[in-house]
Amino acid sequence: MRFARWPRPTPYVETSRKRAAFVTKQRRQREALPLFADLIAAGQHSVDEEMAHRARWWPEQQQRLRDERAAVWRRARARLFEFPAAKRKTIRRTWRDCPYPADPYGFADFLHQIRVGRLDPDRPPWRFHAPVRARTTPDPQCFGDAFKRVGQRMIEPEPGMPAVEAPHYVGNLGNGILFLDVVPPAAPIDPVTIHVRGVCTDADIALIGRLAADAEKRAVKVVRVDVPQTRAAGFSHRLLILPCSATKRHDPGWIPAWERYDGPLWQTWRTVDPERRLARVGFLSARYGFRTTDSPIEDYDARLTPDLAERMIAGGMTTRWPRPPSPNKPDNYGSHPGCEIASLAYHGTRPFTHVALVGGGLYLKVMRAFLDGFREMRCVTADAEITEINAGIGVMRQRLHVWLEQWRGR
Repeated sequence: MRFARWPRPTPYVETSRKRAAFVTKQRRQREALPLFADLIAAGQHSVDEEMAHRARWWPEQQQRLRDERAAVWRRARARLFEFPAAKRKTIRRTWRDCPYPADPYGFADFLHQIRVGRLDPDRPPWRFHAPVRARTTPDPQCFGDAFKRVGQRMIEPEPGMPAVEAPHYVGNLGNGILFLDVVPPAAPIDPVTIHVRGVCTDADIALIGRLAADAEKRAVKVVRVDVPQTRAAGFSHRLLILPCSATKRHDPGWIPAWERYDGPLWQTWRTVDPERRLARVGFLSARYGFRTTDSPIEDYDARLTPDLAERMIAGGMTTRWPRPPSPNKPDNYGSHPGCEIASLAYHGTRPFTHVALVGGGLYLKVMRAFLDGFREMRCVTADAEITEINAGIGVMRQRLHVWLEQWRGR
């Protein structure tokens, strides 16, 4: 239950400013009616008497307000338990993220609005509830009707080949969102290659090829690049996840994580793989969660505690890290773990077949917990080889060196 704690009664604090303010108040009362100044002065009491009165009154007033708030809380909770159990659960969940102040009066009004039908806890007014309608083009007449260009990106035409700039398109033929990358041909006589990602049928692939051929006025080759790839088929793609480091460069502002962290494991990785070609690398941070090593981060000081590790695991793939600084802030801080790892796996088009998890016990516990989520996103293959490196720092550096060197030259 979300609520703001009310401070306990405290003794009255007497200060020279309070005494001076009381003296000024009495003087102004006398000056307001100068003809009756002596009569008013006779009815006024001394500063010491006023301070003694306030010392008695202040704790009593605080306790009275505290008792009043507690009584309102009890009445509001009694009204809460008048609702059915299923609706009570929904009300509690809605109350946790509503903008009402976390005091008994706000909670009582919140329940009253629900009781009289002005507020639906399943569809609270502070959330956006626009109807979701997929924009589909089930029977397009041309390529431009079905797909809209949304930019361009650098992609590898084939694994290991230099990246080229390819126009990026998005559309929906009825089975789901499709992303298309139109790879320019290496030679004028070669066909245009279109990489398709998303849920589509063979008929959709044939339709895309026909529409693209009409638009390009040349031969078109359509390739479905999100077909599951496995280690058993000879495909290889490696992921290294490092823990954050207590040793950091204290440069001001934001710099990439691979420059900020300067612990022993990071030094080993930068020494063995200075060009960053032996593996794609991410890291797990006590503050930032899962990120790529290119992510800019600030200088910070945070430790991964058992409680924080449990909260990360409970948050799963959809919880952003870092968390908002206040529960009242919108949950748009940080980044999702799946978003960061997906970018390393080319958004599922090149899933990882070899994964190395490096770090202490708590870090490995969190990394293991997210592996199933990475597999569901098709960022890690089902038969991926998982290597855990956890030992003394010297042994960890040696094993990390060996793991990186295993695939050099392949």
